[in-house]
Amino acid sequence: MATTKKKTTASATTSTTTAKKSTTKSDEMTAVAVAPKAPTQSSSSPDFEPQSHPDAKLSKKQTKQLFDLLISERERLLKGIGEHLGDAISNIDPLSDEMDIAQRHTEQAYLMRFADKERKLLGEIANALEKMENGEPGLCEGTGEPIAHKRLELRPWTRYSVEYKEQMEREKKQHHR
Repeated sequence: MATTKKKTTASATTSTTTAKKSTTKSDEMTAVAVAPKAPTQSSSSPDFEPQSHPDAKLSKKQTKQLFDLLISERERLLKGIGEHLGDAISNIDPLSDEMDIAQRHTEQAYLMRFADKERKLLGEIANALEKMENGEPGLCEGTGEPIAHKRLELRPWTRYSVEYKEQMEREKKQHHR
């Protein structure tokens, strides 16, 4: 077994993965998680001034607050993905019985699904940070209307207003009938 280390140079976030055999899906997920597309600066000194769209009706203070929320959530997810993947690919005791091995496989599948969900959320956060860098956040991608500040506080990576998201879900539900 080879030991490999992967590090992000961004904002001092380090993810170390050991005891890998060959390139697997978990290796690919680790690579994606360790190298997000989002800007890589810390929240204290961004290379750009976080901006919102003028129609979004967000103040500079609110925009900066949303930026800080996105950065902290990204850092939390990067740490979590590293831990979940590390736990999922850790070695099984060779003397384990069949029940222990079956339980371990179940845990591994759960951890991999959880890490995949975190990876997808990282993509949403990267998209939101890119929009913030380009001065585009705060508007619903479906309607072009401003997204409520309360919604952005709860989910700063959201792409849609509550009304449009509900409409999408109703349409999706009708198509499944």
